[in-house]
Amino acid sequence: MDADCSRKLMRPGMLQRCKDMGYKDVKECVAKDQLCVNACNKLGTCVAGVCHCKKGYYGIDCALSMGQDGKPVLLAGKGYATRAKRPWVYVYELPPELSAWYNHRRLDRPTHMLFAQRLLSSGARVADGDLADYYYIPVRQRSAPESSLLVDAIKYIQQHYPWWNRTQGHKHFVIQTGDWGRAEMDPNLLQLADNMTWLSHWGLTTDRHEKILRWVPSYRPEKDVVIPVFISPGHFVKFSMIHTPLNPANKAKPRDKAKFFFAGRICYNSKYPTKDSWPHCGGDHWAYSAGVREKVFVSHWNRSGYHVARSEKRYGLYLARSVYCLAPPGAGHGQRQIQALFMGCVPVTIADGVAEPFEPAVSWSDWGVRVAEADVPQLHTLLDDIGPQALAEKQARMRCAAQHMLYSSITGGVFGEDGAFDAFETALEVLRVRAAHPDARQEDFRKLDAAFDAFMDCREPPGPRPAFSRLSGLLPDAPALAQLQAEEAAEAAAEAAEAAARGSKGSRRGDREDEDGDAAEEDDEEEDGDAAGDEDAGVDGGERDEAASGNPAAGLQVKARPPAAPGTPPLLALCSHAYADIHNHDRSCYYVMRGGGYMGVPGGAICARGFKSRLAQCPRLWA
Repeated sequence: MDADCSRKLMRPGMLQRCKDMGYKDVKECVAKDQLCVNACNKLGTCVAGVCHCKKGYYGIDCALSMGQDGKPVLLAGKGYATRAKRPWVYVYELPPELSAWYNHRRLDRPTHMLFAQRLLSSGARVADGDLADYYYIPVRQRSAPESSLLVDAIKYIQQHYPWWNRTQGHKHFVIQTGDWGRAEMDPNLLQLADNMTWLSHWGLTTDRHEKILRWVPSYRPEKDVVIPVFISPGHFVKFSMIHTPLNPANKAKPRDKAKFFFAGRICYNSKYPTKDSWPHCGGDHWAYSAGVREKVFVSHWNRSGYHVARSEKRYGLYLARSVYCLAPPGAGHGQRQIQALFMGCVPVTIADGVAEPFEPAVSWSDWGVRVAEADVPQLHTLLDDIGPQALAEKQARMRCAAQHMLYSSITGGVFGEDGAFDAFETALEVLRVRAAHPDARQEDFRKLDAAFDAFMDCREPPGPRPAFSRLSGLLPDAPALAQLQAEEAAEAAAEAAEAAARGSKGSRRGDREDEDGDAAEEDDEEEDGDAAGDEDAGVDGGERDEAASGNPAAGLQVKARPPAAPGTPPLLALCSHAYADIHNHDRSCYYVMRGGGYMGVPGGAICARGFKSRLAQCPRLWA
């Protein structure tokens, strides 16, 4: 249909529209696969990524309607209330071709859409932009060709909303997931969006493009925020995070495999480096990872206690049982520092002029080791100089730090955490302090804001009147939860029956375009590309992201939950992927996340059991 839904397209026009949106055919395009934001809150029908809302509702997820006072409201009549904890975020409603008309299964980095879903269930989203602290523009910004989406979105916002012109673009933010951050976008866009805040994975602050392709300044500490790479649930298994020693329920084992570990691509061309001549990678060896991986290999590949290799089949085991792990960049941003941290291996970051996630508001040196590129040959000496007490202090800080780097309220947990300090909440917390202290440097945030200092230490805010209050994050009692789950199951059964009826009717007509394509299309999902530019993590790069496709993780035999024993503590609303929880039939995300699809569960994993269609009642982590 046209953008204004005023007339139907004939099949040739519909096919072209679907292909433009990234679908291979009309059947896939119109399949009812719950790949709309928040599954339209059960207030509309999802078609090709766009919510067709019921009368009286509108918006990217049908959450909006007009109140009696003529102002927009969220989830009217369902008990939605904005939480007290700031910041409050207004999400712009944009034409579908800018925000939603796209095959979400082809999104290798869906962070911007998952973030939009979580804003509503967290209570941080507001319907009235006059009340907002920040304004979120929910367009994908993955690479330079998508610059036009944001340019058109800004122009649309300037014409239809007052807040961009009122703030000159300040207090507006967008999420960019590319390897080289905002600097890889079109220069005209960067000029237009100069006052905006960019949330991106790449924290380069210095110009190094003469030697390294695309390494130009990207991150502006006074405006932008470096956020962690989104690690999908399927990679929890791939990187052995389900066995992380940081979870108290998992039995910790001695870190006796290696003092220092790295396995993965070393040369830009994916080949194994030669040991016969320098440069070992040959050719333009600075083009990849700033030459860091090659330098480390050259200096330490055969050092006693150091395991530096092109690949390692027992990658997860080495992460869990090594003391220090190399965390180099890839072509641009990497995710090795996140993997190492999740497994309790002290990350050794080597990338001059590159800020790690949430730096400089926090310091990765508190739990990691930063080494200058020029000091790589002396790496072993630097690590030897770290005494047992200093190492123990770093290791003690890692469990809290790891919580800040995982989007656990979206994906589910692995550390036994409740999600209150996850990457989503941490990004908002940095924005909160930025709004409260607009002229302050990020490195001063801890000194200026006691609540932020406590948050980054995974503590509740101090004082008799804290800046914000933490909620329990627990599920309701068993009868209430059973009732919620029964209602959702009944709704799902009714939807399945309706879809089957439509499919049967369509088959009789010979029109297959309205059939439910869930089962057929699940296997066509693209491989998760979070590690693009750094894709060979020393493990099987072809492993399919099982959780993202709605299937239990390979090799995990998930059974129905047995009845809870008398006196069992109430369950956290946040389900868990940890092996100990799966083994004990407790809080396993592989039941509740099943069927969530690539867009995940509406509202995130925190809403997975009994709340997927009731985001207003989803358990809150912060009041």
